[in-house]
Amino acid sequence: MEIITILKANIRHKKGSFISIILMMTIISLALTSFLSIRESCKTSINEALAYADAPNITAYFYVKDIDEGLLSGLRSHNLVDRVEQVDTSSCYLEHNHKTNWNQCFVQRYDSSRIRRLREDAGGYSEKTDMPKKGEIFVTQGHMERDDFKIGDVLKVYNSYYAGEPVMELRVAGIVVEPVNGASVMGWKQAFVNDADFEALEEQAEEQTAILKIYKKKGCSLNDRQFRRQLNLDTSVIDRAQGSMLRWESLYYTDLFPETIVSILLVFLVFLTVIVLIMIRHSIATSVEIDYVNLGVLKAMGFTKGNIRIIFVLQYLTAQVIGAAAGFLLGMPVARLFGDLFQPITGIPTKHSIALFPSLAILAGVLLLSGLFIFFSTRKIGEISPIRAIAGGRREIYFDSRLKAPISKRLLSPSLALRQVTSNKRRYVSTMVVASILVFFMLTITALGDVFNSKSTNEAMGFIYSELQISFQDQKDYREREEEIDRIIQTYTDIEKKYMLRNEYLSLNGENIFCTIYENPEVMSVARGRAPLYDNEIAVTKFISQELGITIGDTVTVSTKEHKADFLVTGFFQTTNDVGRAFAMNSDGIKRMGVEDMEIGWVGYSIRDREHVTEIAEELNRRFGAVLECTADEDGTIDQLKMAVLAMKAVIYCLSVLFALVVVTMVCKKFFLQERTDLGIYKALGFPAGRLRLQFAVRFLIIALLSAVIGSALGVAFSAKLLSLLLRSIGISSMKVVFTADTFLVPVSFLGITFTLFAYLVSGKIREVDIRALITE
Repeated sequence: MEIITILKANIRHKKGSFISIILMMTIISLALTSFLSIRESCKTSINEALAYADAPNITAYFYVKDIDEGLLSGLRSHNLVDRVEQVDTSSCYLEHNHKTNWNQCFVQRYDSSRIRRLREDAGGYSEKTDMPKKGEIFVTQGHMERDDFKIGDVLKVYNSYYAGEPVMELRVAGIVVEPVNGASVMGWKQAFVNDADFEALEEQAEEQTAILKIYKKKGCSLNDRQFRRQLNLDTSVIDRAQGSMLRWESLYYTDLFPETIVSILLVFLVFLTVIVLIMIRHSIATSVEIDYVNLGVLKAMGFTKGNIRIIFVLQYLTAQVIGAAAGFLLGMPVARLFGDLFQPITGIPTKHSIALFPSLAILAGVLLLSGLFIFFSTRKIGEISPIRAIAGGRREIYFDSRLKAPISKRLLSPSLALRQVTSNKRRYVSTMVVASILVFFMLTITALGDVFNSKSTNEAMGFIYSELQISFQDQKDYREREEEIDRIIQTYTDIEKKYMLRNEYLSLNGENIFCTIYENPEVMSVARGRAPLYDNEIAVTKFISQELGITIGDTVTVSTKEHKADFLVTGFFQTTNDVGRAFAMNSDGIKRMGVEDMEIGWVGYSIRDREHVTEIAEELNRRFGAVLECTADEDGTIDQLKMAVLAMKAVIYCLSVLFALVVVTMVCKKFFLQERTDLGIYKALGFPAGRLRLQFAVRFLIIALLSAVIGSALGVAFSAKLLSLLLRSIGISSMKVVFTADTFLVPVSFLGITFTLFAYLVSGKIREVDIRALITE
């Protein structure tokens, strides 16, 4: 009972620290519950959409000529296969607003029993099941986001990789949920029309296409990837296909951005939790120092060291429990409010659900860890001497350092602030550690944003950074005009790099893997080894190396349809295509396999001056528009990645501001108690309150700047490693971070201004220091 009485008194007496811990824990709990719930909602919604669409384990895309009865009978009789369905499609390319996306769109008949519609505002599922009318097309939300069109827009339909005239025009009349290819991050898409329009497209198609849906038998112990590999080894089904998509891959790619963003933010929450523990330890240390006499009296009255430690544990755990509960309850409506945040990327309405068990389990773990940490942090209570305490024998702690900065008459306030910091270094350690952590993470996320704005860094990480892209149907159409195209571009600006390539899905040791075929592989950025310059060489990513157990110097087998050849692995490269699950070869290599018709179909120009990119594209289209198309990308990087980084940056900076405010407030109140006598003396000597407040703010500016140096050093040492770890899911195994003056300036200025401003505002209590009361004491 005595413990509860003292606990209540402690909470009343130190309500500032108590409330600060509650606020910090509330922020962490709210963010944790929100992030986990949003992630779980996305996963649940995607899985439910896959189940409604009866998505197969393997979706394989074919030219009909490559599907024969032998292949179908071999698949249907295979001991791992439950069933096989064939869906007729028409492979098309869609143009909107004079911009053609040269990723295939597999148009097919609309089946309302498997493909659900969304409302026109995409705010949820619609009850409508009617077919598209003649001249109409249903598309996914991810398709609309990627190619920037909306309901009512008219799309021109081409039936070959590049054609001078469209074969049909279709009006976008509905949004559907197609979970296999529907996300905006995927290249190939599926779209839906009525029977009459589909038959018209089929009649004009150069080649008939179809999708084979292959379902795994229940009880099969192989995962989807192993199932596809074994099926391909036994039947060559994937070798014959244009490409394939696993059900697992559909889930993984659709959920890629939500998962990556939430993972980064959760790591930031780990850092914030560390900050809470640091501030608890700081509060305990200063409480022991300030209440030395009271604690000594408690010991003299018979309270054991264990009793007093339990009081501290209960005091801070109570604050954390209250904060955790409040944050959890607030996190539920916040998760619902922002649950649809990723729908434009996934193309699937989010089913709002709360990650109840994961949130509570993690919060319980944090509280358990905190309890142990608090108990450990109170071990010095055993050193308190009741005799010294009763005699008022606390040690003098002010200006006890050998490192004493000089005091200048001309710069009295700043020099006094510096003297206070250097003379009491231990008092400021906790604040500096907290500020250093905030600087480190703000610097890391700022550096990530800089990466996607840097052309050289993009190229070093494997992005094909090109401001001008040229697409064509026949390679000779480009070859005949190549010199003239180069000359036209060079009249505006220099050409830094020219990429000439084609992307295909080929089998590597039986695995269906994305392959980039380069006409000029010397432009590749290789992390280790060298580019595949000869016709018997390939380069692989580190992910493929780890997955298939191959490395530089190994011989592998590449196959497609009936063609097959052995290749030597000459290097490792990096790419975000298929989240890093890719390899590369040169065009002579594909010809060596016996494939004569796989010519390059795309050229990208990386230019020095981006100001004229639109003008160049217009001139090239004006001159050569009958046989090729030039599109301008004024930005040159992946917009979705940049938007994701901006969103994370906003969240991290906002949470940093909140934590900086709470930390500064909490620390300042402790300082006032410790320095109350000193402040009274300064006032008695004639220092006005405004000058003392400014001196107080300068002290925190010094702390912020010193912390910025430490945090920046940590950033230089560990930011790239942390980002490489966090961004592995999108195919980046080795992050290249280039630090510039601006990279440091933003977080350092942000923290310095925040700490200084908050310290000045909180120091308003200096006006309340009563000199006469201090003299009486």
